[in-house]
This record gives sequence, C-alpha cells and structure tokens, in this order.
Amino acid sequence: MKVRYKITAAFVLFTVTLLAALCILTYYITDKQQQRDFYKRMHNRTSTVASLLAKLPSSSGYAFLSKLDSATNSNSLSRLTLSVYDDSGKSIYHFSRLPGDTFSVDPSLLTDARQFGTSSSSIGERQLLAVHYNHAKPITILISSIDENGSKNLSELTKTLSLAFLAAIAFTFLIGWIFSAELLRPVDKIATTVNNISANNIENRLPESTVNDEWNKLAVTFNNLLQRLQDSFELQGRFISNASHELSTPLTAVSNQIDVILQKSRTNEEYLEVLHSVRDDVQHMSALTQQLLNIARTTRGGVVNTESTRVDEILMELPSLLKKIAPNYTAKLLFDELPENEKLCMIDGNYELLLSAFRNLAENGCKYAPDHAVNISLSFTGSRITIRFSNAYQSLRPDEVDKIFQPFQRGSNAANERGYGLGLSLTRRIILLHKGEIKAAIEKENMVISVVLPSAAGGN
Repeated sequence: MKVRYKITAAFVLFTVTLLAALCILTYYITDKQQQRDFYKRMHNRTSTVASLLAKLPSSSGYAFLSKLDSATNSNSLSRLTLSVYDDSGKSIYHFSRLPGDTFSVDPSLLTDARQFGTSSSSIGERQLLAVHYNHAKPITILISSIDENGSKNLSELTKTLSLAFLAAIAFTFLIGWIFSAELLRPVDKIATTVNNISANNIENRLPESTVNDEWNKLAVTFNNLLQRLQDSFELQGRFISNASHELSTPLTAVSNQIDVILQKSRTNEEYLEVLHSVRDDVQHMSALTQQLLNIARTTRGGVVNTESTRVDEILMELPSLLKKIAPNYTAKLLFDELPENEKLCMIDGNYELLLSAFRNLAENGCKYAPDHAVNISLSFTGSRITIRFSNAYQSLRPDEVDKIFQPFQRGSNAANERGYGLGLSLTRRIILLHKGEIKAAIEKENMVISVVLPSAAGGN
C-alpha cells in the first residue's frame, strides 16, 4: 500500500472514530435529557393532582379532578393514564385519556414509592412514575404516558446525525487525500531528482529550503550522501589514474629497454646491465602491486582473522624492525604506567596488519625526520588506547597534512625519497578496519600522528 493511501486511511479512520464517538455522545446526552424532562413533566402533574386533592374535600375532589383531566388535553403527555391509591394500595381514582388503555401494574412499584417516595419503570414505550404524598390521608399517585414528542425528536436527531456523519466521512476523505498529496509532494520531488542522478551528473544536488522541517533535513542528508559519493568517485578516479601511471612507467621502461637491446647484438655485460635494470623495474611493479592488493584487502572492512594482542608488545618490535630497514633509524618508546587490568592493554585485531600499520608510521617518521628518529608514546584513557608517533619534520607544508592519508599522495618533502604514496593510505585503512581513529597534526615543529584504538576491555 502506498504511503498516501496509508495517510489518507489513517486520517479518515481517526476522524470517523472521533465523529462516531461525538455522535453517540450527542445522542446519549439528548436521550437522557429528554427522559429527565419527561419524568419532570409527569412529576409536576402528580404534584398538581396531589395539591388539588389536599385542598378539596374527598367527596367533591375526585369528581372535580375527573372533569379537569377530561377537559385538559396536553400534547406533552400522550396517552396519559393517572391513578390514585390509598395507603393500603386500593385504587380510589383512575383516569385514562383513551378508553380501554389499560395495563397491569406491578405492586412492587407502589410499595417502592411508599418506601422511597418515588419509583419508576417502563412497559414497552410507556413510562410509569409512582409518587407517594404524606397528606392528611396519605396517597400514592401513579402516572403513565408515552413520550411521542421525545421519540420523534430523537428520530429526527438520528437522521440529522447520520447525514452529517456520512457527509463528514466524504469531506474527511477528500481533505485527507489532498493533505497527503501535499505532504508527500516533496518526497516525489526528491525521488524524481535522485532517480535522475547518475555517475555522469553526480554533482547535481537536491533543492534545499529555508524551512527547517523533516523534508529539508532529508534533502540535506541526501546532498551530504551525494557529496560523499562524489568525493569517493573522484578519489577512485584519481586512484585508478595514479595506479595506471605508476604501473605504466616501469612497463614502458622495460619495453623500451628490450626494444633498444634487440636493435643489435650486445655484449654479455650490456645484456646483464639491461637484465638488472629490468629486474629492478619488475621488483618495483611487484612491490607496488602488493601495496595495491593490501589496500584492496582492507577496503570495505574486509574479513581478517583477529585475536587479543597486547599493543605494547607490537610497539616493542618496531626499534629492531627499523634497524633492519636502515641502520640510522631509531625509535624511542615512551610508555605510561600500564594499567592493572591486562585487557586494557589488549586489542582485538590482526597482529600482522597492526604491526604493518605501526611500522609504516614509524618508518615514515624516521625517513622524513632530519635526525631519522621517531618518538612513540603509549597512553590509556578509560577503555581507549592512544599511540602517538612524533618526529621533527622539514619541508612539509601545513596544507599537505590533511592529504597524507590519500592514495598516491606524497608531501613536498618526499621528492628525494623512494615510495608510492600508498603506505599511509594503507595504514589508515588498517586502523579504520580495527574501529580506530587516526589523524595527523603539526605540534611545535614536530609532525605528530595519533592513533586511537578501542581496548579489548571496553569495545568501541
């Protein structure tokens, strides 16, 4: 079911329920009010009769009452019957507007009236009211009538409410249909615009309004998503372009060297020289391909084997690894006091990947520092582990700091150093794969890269 149908149905159902409750309440209140008015008229009639009988002698009072009842024709009390009983329950007077309009009376009705003052009941549509009066001679007056005017009024009210209810349903459906269409119009515009956006025009954006409502929030969210997708496409395009360039350069060099060597016969020394050069180019391509494979492995959170590993043990391997890379590379480890809870020192991760990431950071620090030294500090804050790689830097411009984690991005201080610009990009992907954070900053003439990882004790 479409959302528009759901909104309209919910709107109509809510309104119909409310109107139905209002109509029922109106009918109920009107019915009770008419009953109270009808019983009040009957009670007033018994009061008039009782007052008249109290003032007139018994011998002439009932005769006068009979003439008065016969001469009075009240439309408010249809098919009126009136009976007077003495204290023993004997009927001493009876009047019926229609001859033969009789009915049986439950003696308990009179008994209750003498005990409680009043008592009422009904026989079909006829209403009965018995009222006891303590005059010189106690009497109980029983009056009955049919509220034809009240029934007629309730019938008219029922017709009016029914017509109004049906008209309200139709009107509510119309209003709900129009309201839902207007409510969902921005969604239709968003859907149409998004459907027209593809990789060829991903720079298009949804229109944003000045009204800070949910639809504008949705448009802003879509625009932010499109911006991230555009950045990803551009990054992917640059990555493919750079990778193609990096791979084509040694391939072109190999091809050119082979073409040159095949133009004429060469000495063994010349063949060996070319083979050594080709081998260097092939090793260059092999290393570059391995870096690209590692990046692909860590892209999109690839599945890796994890185990609980002490982060301090990983870091303690770095000084010896750096010495193998270059004898003049040095790393100084600065550890805070280790927490008593061993799990706060441990990371749920892949040992080899984390070692590779930390080695890349330490090697980069040594490679570009004038003294080829890097300081590595380890600290613990709650359930989070912070590792800082700090080294003196030179020639790196501040505006290049935010770009060093992008693939094939090399700083201005890397012109004389070998590399592909993939190491820090791979490191960032490894840290993100372990639900960590990494950022770079320049602090007091030092290049500082901070890595924050969740410990095995507290999660993320």
